[in-house]
Amino acid sequence: MKCCPKDKTIKKEWTDRLESESDNISKDKAIEISNFCKIFSNPLRVSIALLLNKGDLCVCEIVSVLKEKQNLVSHHLSIMKKNHVISSYNQSKYKYYRIERTAMDFLDTFNESPA
Repeated sequence: MKCCPKDKTIKKEWTDRLESESDNISKDKAIEISNFCKIFSNPLRVSIALLLNKGDLCVCEIVSVLKEKQNLVSHHLSIMKKNHVISSYNQSKYKYYRIERTAMDFLDTFNESPA
């Protein structure tokens, strides 16, 4: 069974439509989404991102909520920071982490209600 139309006129219309639709697909956007998917392929990193999506937290708060070892949480935070999913700042003697807007927007796409 073939999937492409045999009629050349239909094929031309079909390919023109697909080509115009594919113009809306940015390679940069596809790469960005692919990279986010790689980063969020680990459930702990997803949990951390979802926590940070609610507000800035220090490592001890993340460890306490997720009940994970501090070194494991710190390892995943460093991966996320290296990939620009989160950023950090110092306040008093603690380092706080916040989610970047692009990552927040990416996560929010999963919270949208279906139309």
